[in-house]
Amino acid sequence: MKMTKHICVVALLAFVLFGCKSEQNDEQPIRLGPVVKFEQPLNNTSIQRGQTFTAVVRISELSEVQSLAVYNKDSVFFEGLPDQAQLKFEFNTKTWRVGTNQLTVETMLKDGKSVRDNRVIRILSDVYPVDYKPTVVNVFPHLPSSYTQGLEFDGNQLYEGTGGTGATGVSMLAKVEFKTGEILNKFELGPEYFGEGITILDDKIYQLTWQQHKAFVYNKNLERINDFTFQGEGWGITNDGNHLIMSDGSERLYFRDPTTFGVVKTIEVYSNLGPVRNLNELEYVDGLIYANVYQSNNIVMIQPETGIVVGVVDCSELALDYRKGADVFNGIAYHSGRGTFFVTGKNWSSLIEVQLEKL
Repeated sequence: MKMTKHICVVALLAFVLFGCKSEQNDEQPIRLGPVVKFEQPLNNTSIQRGQTFTAVVRISELSEVQSLAVYNKDSVFFEGLPDQAQLKFEFNTKTWRVGTNQLTVETMLKDGKSVRDNRVIRILSDVYPVDYKPTVVNVFPHLPSSYTQGLEFDGNQLYEGTGGTGATGVSMLAKVEFKTGEILNKFELGPEYFGEGITILDDKIYQLTWQQHKAFVYNKNLERINDFTFQGEGWGITNDGNHLIMSDGSERLYFRDPTTFGVVKTIEVYSNLGPVRNLNELEYVDGLIYANVYQSNNIVMIQPETGIVVGVVDCSELALDYRKGADVFNGIAYHSGRGTFFVTGKNWSSLIEVQLEKL
């Protein structure tokens, strides 16, 4: 008798549970995966600029779609009601900017919901950089205690920014007599700051700090007259006469308003092989940005409009001859009157004047 009651109870529970579940399924069907998504390309696909690639969009429930759009930052490639479950698009990347591009399919469903699928496409440069070598013109003394972060001429006057705190050296901004290496005047930042790159624009000297999120502004007497706060790290800085151009150790360069330090635009630096990261000390000369690549002996020459690397200067022989056990190659200053570049490294004892020659 007890067994019969148990069987009845179990049967009743099973009926209730399965009956409710079945009823629930009828009201709320389970949807497997997104209604609309890219079948190709794969995310983070790399394509050389000028090449063509195919994007395929798959629509699993065409009847649920009210409208659909395929677009990137610059253009809309399709917008409307699709009439088939698979859409194909051919893209020629000749006019695409190098660096990270995002392709998006966005769908409005009939139930009022919106779904989106993105693909990151990395466009490599279609320019093969020209190789250059530095030919030594002169060698001058350089203070070995200077951990060089920024180097810049104003006429015949050399300015240098250094990094370091405590045992690693002193962060300062200095006027230097380039022929003797003598420090003529200096401003020390204090132990709480690690100094980085410098540049001169409109008689003002701008100096970055590494991880303290501060940029300082001085007059040419090395008196601090202003400061800015920014996000991220500060590495190198130069200017094109209108904007400050800043690196942060990535492949990105930030163009900033000199009066507010706000970001005006950002470019990504790419060669035909991919992104060029660790961009460090910068110099702007004749429409090109020259950048030390940190932990290497290379200087890359960059188009500021596109971020494309158009030249590479291999300074390995300079490092062999003049590094002498010191830290890495870093520091580029252009002397417009002499038409030459001055380069050095962190704690190097030499400042080397060079001319760049195509190989």
